Amino acid sequence: MKISRDTLLLVKSIGLPELVEGEPQPLNKALSLLQLAKLNKIPLLFLESQRKFRNYPPLQAQLSHYRDKHKETLDLTALVSSLLEESGMHYTIFKTVKPFPYTPADIDVLLWSNRDLTKASQILKKKGLKLLDRDSFGLTMFSVDYDINVDLTTEVGASSFIYLDKSSLFEHSCQVKDNGYKVQTPQPYVDLVVVAAHCMYKEQMYTLSDYYTFALSSQYYQEALEFAKKTHAKFALETALKLTHDITINSFGSDNALAKRLRNSLQGIGMSRMIRIDKNLDLPVKYPSRIVLRGLLEKIREDRNTRNSLPIALKSTLQPKSINRLLTHIKRKGY
Repeated sequence: MKISRDTLLLVKSIGLPELVEGEPQPLNKALSLLQLAKLNKIPLLFLESQRKFRNYPPLQAQLSHYRDKHKETLDLTALVSSLLEESGMHYTIFKTVKPFPYTPADIDVLLWSNRDLTKASQILKKKGLKLLDRDSFGLTMFSVDYDINVDLTTEVGASSFIYLDKSSLFEHSCQVKDNGYKVQTPQPYVDLVVVAAHCMYKEQMYTLSDYYTFALSSQYYQEALEFAKKTHAKFALETALKLTHDITINSFGSDNALAKRLRNSLQGIGMSRMIRIDKNLDLPVKYPSRIVLRGLLEKIREDRNTRNSLPIALKSTLQPKSINRLLTHIKRKGY
């Protein structure tokens, strides 16, 4: 598998923080790569790497905007965490804390029960957040002050299809400090599995945001693989690690610490021909349908919680509103 020229230039220009130095690009190329970075959900990571052009007004304005956005994300994450903590709620914030400066469209909060969901929504409503939407397991609220959504859910799922057991996330949660803010979140190796499952079962897509999440968390691979076995998400994690390996080899070669750790983690898996793409790979990349189908079938066969959620998931999918969302989901180029 060979990644496309622009994707390669984007990854090489960022490099691997603390492992491989980024390669500066000409100004006109940096401006065009910024659009690809936005599509891949890493605009701030890219802009921070372009030290040579930080004083160039267009890039300087973009850098300032995304730095402000990042701070607002941290502030709102800390606020939500402190409010839920004070109320004694059983919660964890997942898919939000990253090993690089990140500017998500939403903050994901997992709650233990419907009672917690109701209580949390009432608490956030008092802080000015507005209800946007509801689904089978939760709801979405919007913060006008921070211009960010907060997704509250009682299950880790997609369209009522549960793909990870929430009790395992709560069992392996901890309190971390992210830029000085205290946040209740799954252990880093657990969040890797959550991200891999999200790529496979919900988005069926892999972005450079996912790449850097895995590339900058290689110290947790072994624990993540063990956790993935317990939660029947091994195929999803192996697929994400294989893509991470291939992008690393294409971009930085095989003689670096990350490539070696990925090779060690993937030994014996026999995945060398699992992701077969005949043309150059552009990121974001949609997973081939055969990969998604294999992942779904294995998950349904092995995971009782997933099987039990199928009747509700199928009923939900057949609703007109859900069909329209599904069609949009299939046609999209990013998420």
